[in-house]
Amino acid sequence: MGLNRNYIGTEYKSEIDICGEDVIAYASAIGAQNLKYINNNEHSDIAPACFCVTYELPLIYKILEDSNLHGDEEQRQKNMLMLVHGDQYMQFYRSIKPGDKITYSAKIEDIEDKGSGEVLKIHLLSINQDGDKVVESDWGLFIRGIGSGKRPERRSLKPESASDHQENLFRHSIKIPLDITHRYSKASNDMNPIHLDNEVAKRAGLPGIVVHGLCTMAMTSEGIIKSYLDNNSSDLVSLGVRFSAPVFPGDELEIEGSKTSQESKLAFHVVRKSDGIKVIRDGTLEVKI
Repeated sequence: MGLNRNYIGTEYKSEIDICGEDVIAYASAIGAQNLKYINNNEHSDIAPACFCVTYELPLIYKILEDSNLHGDEEQRQKNMLMLVHGDQYMQFYRSIKPGDKITYSAKIEDIEDKGSGEVLKIHLLSINQDGDKVVESDWGLFIRGIGSGKRPERRSLKPESASDHQENLFRHSIKIPLDITHRYSKASNDMNPIHLDNEVAKRAGLPGIVVHGLCTMAMTSEGIIKSYLDNNSSDLVSLGVRFSAPVFPGDELEIEGSKTSQESKLAFHVVRKSDGIKVIRDGTLEVKI
């Protein structure tokens, strides 16, 4: 049973006061050591770039918990077990700061049939207390097993990738802590059991607990900010990724970034060192110049 396409265009709204303790907890969970985020564990000046997911996720789950979107409650439970994060794009306008009051909205933009499953496309917009845009996010959530079974037409164009370019601008290694999924779950408000319970993960067709895609994205963004932007997170304009393989606790990853044909844009991918598998493909990055 496919998702209910009558939900396309549906909007949801919420608001939140940004708490410094939450910023510090999130920064600590993703291993960010930037003193702008954590200063002697006492206060933070700004939040990490991907912090917005901590308040976006409860609204995403509100959407996903509506059984009518799935058809009925039984199908909802099946879909939640088979849900994985396919892709994510973020456009950053200004840094989130403790004390900010954020009003944010989510809109179901589309439901795409991929043959082997369906992709739920959700767009989120955050605005601060001054009426200024803070961040826009595009979520692509892939639910396996509910597609038509027909292969979609291949797109003729794809974004430039790091493998398309010879000149490597930066490399940065990431060590995934063994306890990362438990720490990140609490800090990000993402308690999906495939990240916490081996048996649930195996029922979902996975070999065991996997790291949150958004955790890998956040650690990647901080690696790029550290190695390429000299820890100036405010120079990050946008970030986009496609999650292409699961990441496991204990993995060692390497970010490889290259130039593109546009001066302000870079391409990158993330590789697991042990087997060379790309866990993030088609990464795109825009910076201030």
